[in-house]
Amino acid sequence: MDDLLHQFGQRMKELRGAFGITQEGLAARSGLDRTYIGSVERGERNVSLLNIEAICHGLDVDIGYFFAYEPFAVHSASMKRAYRKPLEERFVYTAHEEERLLEWQINGGITDRELTKIGSVLMRHCVDLSRYGKVKLLIDIRSMLAEGQSFVFRPEVLDRWEQLQRWAVPYCDKVVVLCNSKFMQNQIQRQSVRSGIAPVQDCLYELDNQWMEEEAHERLGIVCLKP
Repeated sequence: MDDLLHQFGQRMKELRGAFGITQEGLAARSGLDRTYIGSVERGERNVSLLNIEAICHGLDVDIGYFFAYEPFAVHSASMKRAYRKPLEERFVYTAHEEERLLEWQINGGITDRELTKIGSVLMRHCVDLSRYGKVKLLIDIRSMLAEGQSFVFRPEVLDRWEQLQRWAVPYCDKVVVLCNSKFMQNQIQRQSVRSGIAPVQDCLYELDNQWMEEEAHERLGIVCLKP
């Protein structure tokens, strides 16, 4: 029993770290006490089903994913370094007018303030491209890495992303998101349901990057992208 409780606590701690939140942050999001969160992570609590559901809600993941095997070893110091490069190196985008396609890539971390700035650029291009019909989006976040370790958007960034998705729904014909982990894939799938973009959005994750790119192009109906 002690080993099981320790494994549960370790899993929770790993996901919390990859999400970039403190014990206090997870407590606030899950409606549980911080001291309770700490004791669970140390393997000292036999957690009830209702509290497992609350913890998963705080992490914004499905219960099924929580118990899936996907280890994380990202450290807070390395995550901080992932935000230090200039924004123009961490965010790159290209508008393909003929394809009505907006392609963008995130390399490293993004803050909510930066996403607001990025969002205004993307919104402008969406409106411009929509003059020729509904727009396709190819969003590549596979390079959200800290020293080779995957991490996901912080809660405040995830909230801002959801707002952008809601805005984009009327403009989008198809959206494909290339994810860096099953964790990110699960979060963005949940988010797409809340925002209403789920019917036109696919979230892909596989270890085979070439397959992901080919699959994305097929789902978007793109044969070849010109630089």
